[in-house]
Amino acid sequence: MISIRRTAALVLGVLLVVGLPAHSASAESASHARAEARKAAAEVAALQPKVERARMAYEQALSRLAVGVNVSVTADAQADAARLAAQRQQQQVNGRVRALYMAGGTAALYASVLDATSASDALQRVAYIQRIIAVGTAVARVGNVSSTSLRVRAGALAAAAENSVVTVAEVQRKYDELQALLGQSGAALARLSAKARSLEEAAAAAAMLAALSAQVAQDSLARVARAKAVGVPTDFRALYIAAAKTCNGLPWTVLAAIGQVESGHGRNAGTSYAGAQGPMQFLPSTFASYAVDGDRDGSTDINSPADAIFTAAHYLCANGAGRGPAALYRAIWHYNHADWYVQLVLKIAGQLAAKP
Repeated sequence: MISIRRTAALVLGVLLVVGLPAHSASAESASHARAEARKAAAEVAALQPKVERARMAYEQALSRLAVGVNVSVTADAQADAARLAAQRQQQQVNGRVRALYMAGGTAALYASVLDATSASDALQRVAYIQRIIAVGTAVARVGNVSSTSLRVRAGALAAAAENSVVTVAEVQRKYDELQALLGQSGAALARLSAKARSLEEAAAAAAMLAALSAQVAQDSLARVARAKAVGVPTDFRALYIAAAKTCNGLPWTVLAAIGQVESGHGRNAGTSYAGAQGPMQFLPSTFASYAVDGDRDGSTDINSPADAIFTAAHYLCANGAGRGPAALYRAIWHYNHADWYVQLVLKIAGQLAAKP
């Protein structure tokens, strides 16, 4: 799990490595120690471009996690608007058809020609009727094309909504990639002898690595500050509220916030690279230990929104949720071992609670 504590431990480890006392001068020659230190520093320097790219990818994933679900919700809203527009267009076409039918249809229009007072009057009436029919046909055709186009757009937007959701699992993957590179850099310094560690080249590399690790921890919290709560789908909202009632003192908004950051309320509920599954992204072993039959169908399914949300409430409650703010913080931390994660969930939960 992602954790600022892990980052702090890495920073401390690097500083301890550098701060170890040097061996006696007889342990190795100064030139050998200097060569060793320069080699390690070169390894660290060679890894820096990769580390920087990994750090940027991690920051982008954090930013997209914080606000990216808004994109999918906006797309959903546009898709709904497109569907409504298509429905209105079809209703207009149907209205014209009904109006023509109530007036007696095209046959009645042509019958009016019999009331013409002269041959020229009859020809004018025929031409007028033909124009009415042609316009009606053209409008209907345009309406059908427009409706089809809007339906296609609605489908494309729905697909975009599915693909736009960034989840905690993606951030986890980026973080682990970054930590692996930082670990390689730290390992290069850890292999140094005590005498080599004390030299300027090694100390500078260690300081750079420590500063970068500290920056990663700081960036995590900075990105969380940009988080925004989004609209909760009606069916999920009902489940969050019902599940929260099974744990006295657990706000339903906390379940909703977890649902947003874990899967975008079910939009991206596939199996993560770490093996988490379903709308609340449980590991199968954890789900099995706390599973609740939320929809009361006689079985528990990790991919069922009802089962997953009620199980999340059970899991949080078992870890102290409902016993006060401090206990709630710890319960959410158990859900994902990262301080920034807890603050992200609480921030979104607070925004949801403030919505009418």
